[in-house]
Amino acid sequence: MNTGFEELVRDSMERFTEDLRVPADLAGKAHGAHQRRRRFAGTAVVALGTAAVTTAAVIAAAVPRTGGVTNAQTTAYVIKRVQNALAAENFVIQGQATSTITVSIHGRRVTSDNGPTMSWSYGDRSRFVEFTGNDCRHALSDGSCTHRGGSQLYLANGTALIGGTLTGAYVTYFDHKYSLYPVGQTGVKACSRTAQLGLGAPSVTMPNWPAFIKAMLGCGEATVTGHARIGGVEATVISGSIDVPLPKGYARTVRETRDRVRYTLYVDSTTYLPVRAYGSDETYGGAGGPTTSVSVTNVQWLPPTTANIAKALVTIPAGYTQVSSPAQQ
Repeated sequence: MNTGFEELVRDSMERFTEDLRVPADLAGKAHGAHQRRRRFAGTAVVALGTAAVTTAAVIAAAVPRTGGVTNAQTTAYVIKRVQNALAAENFVIQGQATSTITVSIHGRRVTSDNGPTMSWSYGDRSRFVEFTGNDCRHALSDGSCTHRGGSQLYLANGTALIGGTLTGAYVTYFDHKYSLYPVGQTGVKACSRTAQLGLGAPSVTMPNWPAFIKAMLGCGEATVTGHARIGGVEATVISGSIDVPLPKGYARTVRETRDRVRYTLYVDSTTYLPVRAYGSDETYGGAGGPTTSVSVTNVQWLPPTTANIAKALVTIPAGYTQVSSPAQQ
């Protein structure tokens, strides 16, 4: 990670842990922690650049892992078909995600539902937007929740056209600020720890998401585990799990040492394009108490019309103030 991203991680997670020291309003503090963690996850896409409900509940006809040559051959065949389908796609990819976070606050486990997110990706273009949820509702200018009113736009991250040039953009609607950064300023190597951690985050949150998933399926960690019906579509289930050490600075801040990432990809059994993605990550191994976040993203493949392609660009509202980096937001 570069210095700017390390600063962002440290700042975000320090504010994240501040919520855990307050004894009152546990559910509210869990949501505050969720918002800050999600803000961190959103800005982590900056560092990833062009790289970053339980599963059993949606599996209609589970197929147990059989091991041996047969299952290995099935997995290799399915993954190859998915990789070929992703390489040949020419769609605007739309994702709609829901997520929860469970944190340890003074020895109690508290779960909070976060607001919904929407995302679009088309080639090097992408846009991810987050709304406040029912636990938060309207947000104040410092990003904290009022618990009054309805859901509203909270942040956006992705790419924008500035003077005809594609650039990265991060917008926070609660304080009317934005920052810009070079597209692809920090690459991430497929199968690296950073890329593996990205599998636990909401999907379709980065440019070239098909290329990222295509590369990650080649890391040898995924297995065909069953079949499911997703929105009337017959799907093949591909699952995997990864256990990795946390970066040292991040580990010190959250007082945990490791992160367990689980992910499941549901692909159309005819087209082999993803229709749903499940991701979770759980920090553990220290005194801070485990933090578990779970996201489920439903994926649609839209025709590349002018209107649909425009959805994959962040628009900076008039009157917003530019700051030097996402860490200042």
